[in-house]
Amino acid sequence: MKTIKIKRKISSSLLRIKELEKFKGKRVEIKLDINEINESDIAENENLAGVFSQYADSKLSKKENQAWSLAVNEKYEN
Repeated sequence: MKTIKIKRKISSSLLRIKELEKFKGKRVEIKLDINEINESDIAENENLAGVFSQYADSKLSKKENQAWSLAVNEKYEN
């Protein structure tokens, strides 16, 4: 069983859900649990983007761009 959670503004009774593309040709059961979202709920969630900014270390931000290559080199280095 897979759970797909999609939030969007409904402008039509016809829904096009790209996430269901991989299920074409298969027998599936789709359950809809519809919760109306208030505008105040949306504004509250948008303000959470910088909630962890107090923990950011500006000294490490330069290394973030190279983090993946450094980790791979460290692990697989001969």
